[in-house]
Amino acid sequence: MAEGTPVRITRDHWGFLCGSIMALGASLSFASARAGILDGLGAVDMIFARYIVAGAIMFPLLLRYGVRDFAGIGLRRSLILTLLGGAPFALLQTGGYGFAPLAHGAVIAPSTVTIVSTIGAALFLRERLSRTHLVGAAIVLTGIFLIGWDGLTQPSGEQAWLGDLLFFASSVLWAGFTLLLRHWRLPALPATAVVAVLSFLLTTPVYLAVMGVAHLQALPLGMLAFQGLVQGGLQGAVTMVAYSQAVIFLGVSRAVLFPAIVPALSVLVGIPIVGEFPGVLQIGGLSLVTLGLMTTVGLFRRLGLR
Repeated sequence: MAEGTPVRITRDHWGFLCGSIMALGASLSFASARAGILDGLGAVDMIFARYIVAGAIMFPLLLRYGVRDFAGIGLRRSLILTLLGGAPFALLQTGGYGFAPLAHGAVIAPSTVTIVSTIGAALFLRERLSRTHLVGAAIVLTGIFLIGWDGLTQPSGEQAWLGDLLFFASSVLWAGFTLLLRHWRLPALPATAVVAVLSFLLTTPVYLAVMGVAHLQALPLGMLAFQGLVQGGLQGAVTMVAYSQAVIFLGVSRAVLFPAIVPALSVLVGIPIVGEFPGVLQIGGLSLVTLGLMTTVGLFRRLGLR
């Protein structure tokens, strides 16, 4: 490139930036959720905190885009998106950690999302999967497997299968959310606003009716507020918008590689947050995930390394 030539920002560049923001935000949320569980919060408590904050952030945007027609998305599609990417998805994903070790979720969730979304993109959206993409996806999945291998081979209790089932179910919902975002060509902000506000309207009255105000008052409110900011502000708003935008810019088959790197980033993020240091297999998995993502996005090809 000649000196002084301006760098052209392409849709791919924006897509990679949005995907990276999503992956980092989700990793911070993942590690923070673990800290919340260790501090005595339940899955329903964190879902309640998540959508209190996310709903409050996104409600002004929904007012701007139009409440009556659900930001132009319509009631039917809004309800479907909320089922797939809102409170039910988040409850299944978080609830899985009440039965199975966190390492199980680190393996099952991202690998399921990657595989189901990639297959769905090829079959239903007719997205072309290049050999480079398939090789990169295979490397990423191998890295995910290594990251969670220690946890998967440790004794995990009689009900671990139930947690694994919850992880799998939540990932299938998220894959469906990803595919529909692309299929319906929905803008990121309106879609996120609708999902956040409808999830708030769904979870808040149910939580208060079932758990009660006394239960809420007995919780460590400092940790609950922190989870609200991280799970709701960061995960429920910022990363949702970033991921939705990445799907629009990159397509499903490439965007789903960013959720796949969340376990690898969580290994690093978890060091200062929960004091866990990666083992040899986890470091190897982290390296493979990074290599696979770089392969998939074509970095080596652009650098002339074939």
